[in-house]
Amino acid sequence: MSNSLSYAEGQALQVLSFEVGAQTYCVPVSAVREIRGVTPPTPLPDAPPYVRGVINLRGQVMPVIDLSWRLGKGAAEDGPRQVIIVVENQTDVAGLLVDAVCDSFTVEAEQINPPPALGDGQDSPLVSAVITAGEGSMTVLLAVSRILPERPVALAA
Repeated sequence: MSNSLSYAEGQALQVLSFEVGAQTYCVPVSAVREIRGVTPPTPLPDAPPYVRGVINLRGQVMPVIDLSWRLGKGAAEDGPRQVIIVVENQTDVAGLLVDAVCDSFTVEAEQINPPPALGDGQDSPLVSAVITAGEGSMTVLLAVSRILPERPVALAA
């Protein structure tokens, strides 16, 4: 399995599934802090194109990531079911703008598969695993640590 996994290999995993475009993705519930309505973010200059801006969540300023853009599908279109999933990875917190939240469920260890190589032995850096749930049903488990914007390394004084 990839080293970007945020769960214990060989154990069941509780996930939160959501829609981005016509596809369903999920993240470990352990990485989710809350689900909230969409708040218009304040744009930041020189931010990566997938960062819509920042919002203030009870005194904590955090980036809002357009997950559609981040996954290479282009900018998300505003919709009535759109929400922000607030996720955390160690000390980093960010909001993931998604089209809709679907469900929370437990995945058994045997349903969690490593992502396939995409050529040159490379894995997709944003994918932790592929979850199989029956004939033809697959959900992509995203690597929260790789979706969040990289924090610049502080320069030594």
